[in-house]
Amino acid sequence: MTRALLALLAAVALTSAGVSGADFTASSSSPTPITAAADFNTVAISFSAPATTLVGSVALAATASSNRGVASVKFEYAPTGTADWAEICTDATPAYGCNWDTTSVPDGSYSVRATATDSAGYTRSGEYANRTIDNTTLTVTLADPGAMSGTKQLSATAANASGGLSQLRIQHRAAGATTWTPLCSGVISPQNCNLDTTALPDGPHELRATARDGANHEVVSTLITRTVDNSPPQTTSSIPATGSGTVTMTADAQDDGSGIKYVAFQVNYQGNWYEVCRDTTAPYTCAGDSSLAEDGTYNVRTVTENNAGVIAYGSQQQITVNNPPRGTDVATGNVGTAGQLSSGDWIRFTWNEPIAPASVMAGWNGSSTAIHVHVADNGSNDRMDFMTIGGARLNLVLSAVDLPLGANFVSDATVLDATISQTGTAITVTLGSWISGTLQNAGAGTITWRPSSAATDVTGKPSSTATVTEPGGSDTDF
Repeated sequence: MTRALLALLAAVALTSAGVSGADFTASSSSPTPITAAADFNTVAISFSAPATTLVGSVALAATASSNRGVASVKFEYAPTGTADWAEICTDATPAYGCNWDTTSVPDGSYSVRATATDSAGYTRSGEYANRTIDNTTLTVTLADPGAMSGTKQLSATAANASGGLSQLRIQHRAAGATTWTPLCSGVISPQNCNLDTTALPDGPHELRATARDGANHEVVSTLITRTVDNSPPQTTSSIPATGSGTVTMTADAQDDGSGIKYVAFQVNYQGNWYEVCRDTTAPYTCAGDSSLAEDGTYNVRTVTENNAGVIAYGSQQQITVNNPPRGTDVATGNVGTAGQLSSGDWIRFTWNEPIAPASVMAGWNGSSTAIHVHVADNGSNDRMDFMTIGGARLNLVLSAVDLPLGANFVSDATVLDATISQTGTAITVTLGSWISGTLQNAGAGTITWRPSSAATDVTGKPSSTATVTEPGGSDTDF
């Protein structure tokens, strides 16, 4: 066979790769010198072009043939401009190919080739250059602004931008609309801007953020739908005109936009509003202990907030609190020998409000008046009671046994002169001279007092008979 014919056949074989393009090259090799027609390289390969940008798992595929049969096709990659080829996979079964996990390779520019080898060892390759691996995942997040009323600040954040961030923007639209309205845009993350919801109609509204990077990746944030609600909630309250003990107040509230978040009940005291309680579930109810407040007339109002953050104040209503008086303190003072009932010693009873003096002693106006103090011997827990000079019981103590002194002050029934006077909410009994009986020194003890229900406030309400315990624990009284 002539050399001219050999050259012609070789040229034909070199054009059998079946691919073309500026970024593709084909090459072949022969394991031994050409000596006969049977030694000619008849390998042909057609390598399907990978995309110019490769992300994640990439399918590589090639077809190959040879007169001697194809043994395998090997797929490789190398950084652009180098000959540092690394194997991706080798496939011995038509159709030849595999999936290339590009996440195992650093981002960058690469050449990719497929090489077919026949049973005689002849090879032919197809190669594509300038393939960019870009597994950087651009993300964008729009912070949930929550309730949509007034002016809301929106904030979007982008991350993992390849080649830098080229755009980060925030958009909004009415729910179901086909076009988005831009709110703000820039190349800095985070991107912040304000949305004036008062310029929008009440109702559902959609928000999103978009981002694009230098590699032309573009992503959209998760859609956020919020109800714009700038209309105040409507509340109708029911406040009783008078109250004592536990007072129950109710309210009906409605908000057609975002719904009711809570209804609170407030009371004005000395120029300041104080919240009594709040309810988050209809029917909105508040039960407050009016005994914790001084008797008097108070302004009451509701404060209602909807889920968009709009607050409405209800009209003021009045409630007059008139609770039974209650004892709050019992205390003693000593001017003589400690632990002994002496002239000048005193015992003071205090209520939460002034007591009508005539309800304690007929005809009394609260000024200093002479009385008698009776002390009954009761072992280590003597009892004290109070009488007029004429022998009528005063309405300071519920009964003769309801002022135990917690110690042993007398050894038999004893009577002392005394005076009684009233100042504000306190009534004080001051001991005078000894009249009868036997006094003795007492040890430490604790006094308890049950007020008389016959004692009333200035409006005629009977005193509570709840027991009052001397504060401070056990000590020496009088």
